[in-house]
Amino acid sequence: MPSHARLTEPSGYLTDGPINYKFKTKCTWLIEGYPNSVLRLRFNHFATECSWDHIGLIVPEVRGNETVPEVETTSGYALLYFFSDAAYNLTGFEIFYS
Repeated sequence: MPSHARLTEPSGYLTDGPINYKFKTKCTWLIEGYPNSVLRLRFNHFATECSWDHIGLIVPEVRGNETVPEVETTSGYALLYFFSDAAYNLTGFEIFYS
């Protein structure tokens, strides 16, 4: 998993890899779609250490629902970051964007 990436493809996947994510990980991804267009992020898998390992999402004008694992932005851009501590590492995440 690259520690920093700029993603400009119209669709793709973000994942921490095929096995548990590493301890003390810090990563950021900037997804650049088309300006003022809809960008959807779907969380296909999500398992991190509760209260300690985090994935954050910074998007202007976000739409979503806590019960649905999908987030939508109308700006065409999203910034994601991931942080893990030194205690436990779980299976992580897989996010599809389009």
